[in-house]
Amino acid sequence: MSIFHSNRPKITLEKLKKSGFERFLSVISILIFIGSCIFLVVMWDTLPDQVPAHFGITGEVNRFGSKWELVVLLIVGVALYLLMHVLEKYPHLHNYPIEITESNAEAAYRISRSLIGFVKNVILILFAMATINSMIIALEWGEGIGLVLLPLIFLGTGLPVIRALVKLMKVNS
Repeated sequence: MSIFHSNRPKITLEKLKKSGFERFLSVISILIFIGSCIFLVVMWDTLPDQVPAHFGITGEVNRFGSKWELVVLLIVGVALYLLMHVLEKYPHLHNYPIEITESNAEAAYRISRSLIGFVKNVILILFAMATINSMIIALEWGEGIGLVLLPLIFLGTGLPVIRALVKLMKVNS
């Protein structure tokens, strides 16, 4: 059976409304991302031709690249956000560690939709932070956030997944 012809129950998005926190996080993540785009545009002529493009596990710069790579970074962030935004609207197509039935579908879909929504917003913020971090280092305004970025990536994307899995297991029991 094809993923697009799932026999799982379909539930309208109205039943899976976002919480106030989810709407707040969406607005904040978009504002932070737009702010990073504006910052890049404003500082573009001031940026050197070569900016930090890759960081090691300890936060040290281990590759420099064209400042255009910062634009690519933002484009990738938007692309991931949009892809996850679309995916968020079709929870019956998501992959679940439990069997989805009529009785647990609404709860499972709500958990999965919430997870995708949270992660898409965190990813948008992380791409904005990575762009700003590279700019701060390139402009010699400081050392950037170095060691903090990698744990933020793991915490911002890993913990929500673990939390959602635990909640799904409770729904299944």
